Amino acid sequence: MQLIKLTEEQLKNICSGINLQRAENYVGKFQNCSIDGAIVKGTIKGNHGDYEVTLDLSTDPIGYKCCCENSKEHFCKHAAALGLTYIYTPWVFASKVKMDRKKLQTTNEIQFFVKTTPLKDLLDELKKADVSLSTLAELTGISVQQISVMVKEDSTGRHHSLTDPLKMSCLFLLEKYA
Repeated sequence: MQLIKLTEEQLKNICSGINLQRAENYVGKFQNCSIDGAIVKGTIKGNHGDYEVTLDLSTDPIGYKCCCENSKEHFCKHAAALGLTYIYTPWVFASKVKMDRKKLQTTNEIQFFVKTTPLKDLLDELKKADVSLSTLAELTGISVQQISVMVKEDSTGRHHSLTDPLKMSCLFLLEKYA
């Protein structure tokens, strides 16, 4: 699966400068984010309750829905914020998107894959390729105990600063040995 491209330029073309500026305060604060095909969804707490926001990235200009009053007149700050969140952190929309590591082509796709693939899954693949955890520890300079802690943290959504570099090491080894 390839991610649908969205750029800040596209948002600038349909959103007022002031709304785009206000949107920056909401970036990364969405709940229940999902992507299904070209439809991006998220919920954000606003001044008057929770707003459900939807973007349709398959249309030009981008289609949008938000339950705030301003969205009836123009592309609101919540819709812009959802777009910016998708641009900057697409992995938070990963609920239905699974990428095949063998088909990764761009750095954005690699980043998305690393952020959405559990470390345990990569370690299981390495094990099948006869690359042991102790070999990975030796190659990366990260102890087996530290890797075990990172696997547990990753499975609960906590993030260690070495998790992504370790996942990249796993990807490299999988390319070499799988």
